[in-house]
Amino acid sequence: MDKPRLLIVDDNEGVRHLVSRWLERAGFSVEQANDGFEALERIKDQVPHVVLADIRMPKMDGIELTRRIKQGWPSVKVVLMTAFSSPQTIARAKKEGVDDYLEKPFTKDQVERTALEVLSRNF
Repeated sequence: MDKPRLLIVDDNEGVRHLVSRWLERAGFSVEQANDGFEALERIKDQVPHVVLADIRMPKMDGIELTRRIKQGWPSVKVVLMTAFSSPQTIARAKKEGVDDYLEKPFTKDQVERTALEVLSRNF
């Protein structure tokens, strides 16, 4: 079986690379995107199993990205990463179909566990 495909979307290059490195070492195939528009282009090329996206990004926030992913590719799981987890933000994200979220700062183990948990919902 092929490695599960993940797409990491964050405008912060350091976060993007760190999360990618953690997940690659855990056995995932990982792509990266700098923003929501780039993420949608990458998804058109190769649909990932899971997208991990920051909520606060320029151009398109993670909640809007979630909405667009769920419209075009409903089987793709979306995990939002945020340092701003107000009840209103979480409610908006759930309304758009987010599958889970990670609060920053998070650990390598939390990221790996969350990716595995949402992946298990695919099969």
